Amino acid sequence: MFPVGEKIAFCTLFICSQGYILRIEPNMKLRILLTSVMIVLLSMRSNAQYANKNSFQAISKSHDVQVGEWGPYSKQYAGISHIPDMPSGMRFDFSVMPGYYRNKVMIPNVLFESGYFPWDANPEKGQYSYRYELEWKDQVYVDVSYRVINKSVIAAIKCVNKTDLPQNLVLNLMSWMTYPEVWPQQKLVKPEGSTWINAVDYTSLRFAVANPKDNLVTDGLMKGERRSADYLDGSALSQGFGKTDGDEVTYTLPATMTTGYLKIVYRAAENTKVRFRLSGAATGEIVLPGNGKLNSVQVPFDLKRTRTLHLRSMGTDAIELNGLLLTKTADEKLILSDNDKRAQPEVRADVTKRRVLLHYRDAPGYYGLTWDDALFKLREIRNDELDVYFRKMVHNHVDSILTGNGKGHFENVFIRPLQLEARSEKTLYCMLSHAGDAGQVVATLDQFEKMKKNVMDSTPSATVLPAGAAYLFSQQRIKAALLHNIVYPIYTQRNYIRHFTPGKWWNSLYTWDSGFIALGLNEVDVNRAIECLNAYTTEPGSQSAFIHHGSPVPVQAYAFLDLWNKTHSRVMLDYFYPRLKQYYEFLSGKLGSSSTRTMQSGLLKTWDYFYNSGGWDDYPAQVGVHQQELEATVSPVITTAQCIRFAKILRMVAENTGHQKDIAGFDKDIKIFTDALQQHSWNEKSGYFSYVKHDDKGMPSGPFNYRDGSDYNMGLDGAYPLLSGICTPEQEALLLDKIFSTEHMWTPSGIGVVDQSAPYYQNDGYWNGSVWMPHQWMMWKTMLDLGKIDLAMKIAQKGLSVFEKETSSSYYTFEHFLSGSGRGAGWHQFSGLSTPVLGWFNACYKPGTVTTGFEIWQKESHFNADQSGYEAQLSFDNATLPHPRSMMVCLQPGHRYEAFFEGKKAVLQQPHPGLLCITLPPTNRRGKLVIRSGD
Repeated sequence: MFPVGEKIAFCTLFICSQGYILRIEPNMKLRILLTSVMIVLLSMRSNAQYANKNSFQAISKSHDVQVGEWGPYSKQYAGISHIPDMPSGMRFDFSVMPGYYRNKVMIPNVLFESGYFPWDANPEKGQYSYRYELEWKDQVYVDVSYRVINKSVIAAIKCVNKTDLPQNLVLNLMSWMTYPEVWPQQKLVKPEGSTWINAVDYTSLRFAVANPKDNLVTDGLMKGERRSADYLDGSALSQGFGKTDGDEVTYTLPATMTTGYLKIVYRAAENTKVRFRLSGAATGEIVLPGNGKLNSVQVPFDLKRTRTLHLRSMGTDAIELNGLLLTKTADEKLILSDNDKRAQPEVRADVTKRRVLLHYRDAPGYYGLTWDDALFKLREIRNDELDVYFRKMVHNHVDSILTGNGKGHFENVFIRPLQLEARSEKTLYCMLSHAGDAGQVVATLDQFEKMKKNVMDSTPSATVLPAGAAYLFSQQRIKAALLHNIVYPIYTQRNYIRHFTPGKWWNSLYTWDSGFIALGLNEVDVNRAIECLNAYTTEPGSQSAFIHHGSPVPVQAYAFLDLWNKTHSRVMLDYFYPRLKQYYEFLSGKLGSSSTRTMQSGLLKTWDYFYNSGGWDDYPAQVGVHQQELEATVSPVITTAQCIRFAKILRMVAENTGHQKDIAGFDKDIKIFTDALQQHSWNEKSGYFSYVKHDDKGMPSGPFNYRDGSDYNMGLDGAYPLLSGICTPEQEALLLDKIFSTEHMWTPSGIGVVDQSAPYYQNDGYWNGSVWMPHQWMMWKTMLDLGKIDLAMKIAQKGLSVFEKETSSSYYTFEHFLSGSGRGAGWHQFSGLSTPVLGWFNACYKPGTVTTGFEIWQKESHFNADQSGYEAQLSFDNATLPHPRSMMVCLQPGHRYEAFFEGKKAVLQQPHPGLLCITLPPTNRRGKLVIRSGD
């Protein structure tokens, strides 16, 4: 790195095990300069993947996170996984399961607490590490670190004994193949020259009776799609299709043959007769008799006139339409064969070379495993789980085949005993490889001794301010949890994808959690953040306005704004703007089947799409709406408030990117929604914005009250117009007092979501009585928008402190925290809604970080070479009246700083050396911000 023969003077450094560098001697300019240059270069490299239009075009029809064939994808036991064939949904899993010899074995189940911890992760280098605690706390433990190298993986297994007694350990190297959740029980034996079209691969579909979800299908399924192992391919057109007269579907038939015969494959209930009228490539009326099983009827087709086939229901009974089979001759019968799962592989073992080759029937290629010299035994476990059965068999050290229920298969290299003297450690290595044929795998395994040397690198270091040292441990744990919480397969939009999940207990999409996951990824891996955001947006004109599962809180808009302010990528801006505009138009009731804006008040509600308005499952007013079955007539506050801010963000984009024609539409919505909240929702009596009741005609009829007559919305939902920037000064003062008063929402652990003085407050709820990070993040950003930097810092510091205290104690990254004690609860290896701590930490302690609220648009943003100065061209949210706004800029400590906006000195605070909090004057005029050191 440095010129030969030159002497370099370095400042004193502490290298932390978490991979951060704390700069102790700030006067060493050269080291600062070199470190700054390295950070800039690393940032440029990490962003380069999505630097041009072609790179975005490549993901435009994908919802996948592209992190490689190998990764921590298992939904069963923690380790490393391989995807042999992306479309198939098949996954090869490998795990190291340590224990004490003939005493105890640890099974790292990802679905409940099982003694292991995601410890470190660096997807760019293909590294993932786990810690297994055999004796708490760090007395006897095993660290397993995986490093992906091309199509192979090296695993370093470090066994540590810190006790005064010798320990005898075991290591179980487990390999197995996992099938997707929906694995068709039968497969079609296609006649030569025939063509199969699954019924959900239609050109168009229309149900005669419209549904609010027609343009927002849950989980990104196709409209009418149902998933089941009963169907060929696992999918069929169902959901009541055919029951109503006028249900219709259209297909475009391939030009593989001009004429022939069309088999319509379907399932209908016993003793039913479903009738359709055909037009286009086939004509006439058909009757589809049902017997509860897959059947087919045959009709001739002719593509000389048209390649379009149209089916229109005559309104008899519902049908499950599985697909169309095009054949050349009339006598071709529908032939189905069994498609059973076969978990047991072909095994080729070479004991002398410590080598095993595995070949699975339903996955392409071969897997190979080799390991260091040690006492071992090869075993098979013929069972579908290890949590109970393998523990029961821990004393069976004789048999080579452990036969359980026979529904699964695990190939086991049983290394035992591994002797550790008192206060000692040993590291063993193993290697996994995959290739198309056995010879390639063997050739790679032969390189094991060479490849295992020096393969494990430490996590790239990042400079942080000394004041941030107290939070480094929890930061590394939440980063590791975030990057380990990725699974495959998840099914959406007719494809299997890799997908970041809030925690592996949630084997599904989840829209608002994934918005926060994208915000967390913004802090650690911009490329993955872009892909995570892309996973939940769709091309304009797509059947679904966005990918939806769960609470419809548009966090993707905030992740997008944050991405812009970090990358200043115009290509990224141009790619996501039309997608997010479509997202907004549906959420605001302007697109397709959206039913969010059906009431005359102008207030929005999303009960047709999910029971949860703001992610807060047991929020009292929300619970009350469902208990009283008032979904059709009562609106919350958060949906309308969020749409106002969503519109204001998109308006800033439009104003700065040449989409001025869109501004009038945003302005109209902002006024409608603002007037609706102010006229119908503000409750002077309670000092909150209320849920609003409506009559049968959709006219507002007053606040939704609790049974004792008090406002049911005494909580954070009632304060959400602060985020929108629409409150009067009096409302703002009242709501800020509610949020930060210990009598109302401020607790010893941070902001709760229910006012503690409310009659329905409880201290043992999931949200009601707990503290979560996501809505605190929203309020933190809002405080910056309002110029309340002291309140913003109060939120960030409390969140970081609560999270660090719990994580340092338990090693867990919990979902939420009990208001009184601050102890964590919920899912123990959560990332999703807990990722704001990554943003708070970087905002406060990582030099080179700029943080604003939602109302500042960074047109340009530049640090000088040693991060002792900063310049930016700023514009503002012109849909909000001018007012002071604050921003946080993290620079190198050891300097005396001044800030100027448009040449005039700006208000500046330094909560700790290196962190500058600037409050800008009350203006909406664009201007230049300059921060410079005065020493």
